[in-house]
Amino acid sequence: MMNSFFFGGNKPGSFRLFRLLLHLPNFVKLTWRLFVDERVPIYRKAILILAELLAVIFAVAYLVNPLDFDFIPIFGRIDDLLIGAFVILVPGAWLFIRLSPEDIVREHVERISRGE
Repeated sequence: MMNSFFFGGNKPGSFRLFRLLLHLPNFVKLTWRLFVDERVPIYRKAILILAELLAVIFAVAYLVNPLDFDFIPIFGRIDDLLIGAFVILVPGAWLFIRLSPEDIVREHVERISRGE
């Protein structure tokens, strides 16, 4: 199941955001495992750190921005939470996973799927 999520088995029209939310704990585990794995080159780990640093700066700028979307009934209540969580976590981690050696990513995905 996770293999198809990370390696392009997505069906057209599927709910990617919902699927990402379901896999978020495993996504975090995979990112951490790859980050501490000595086989992943250090320059790829630097990409993760740089991307996350930029994402944090963007998230802080968004959160202190005086413009808020509270006038939109549902979005106004959850926009800060969603923007903060996804901007900080997803872009850098996703890029880091995609740029990591595929065999190492597959190994960690299989271990996470087995519950190791």
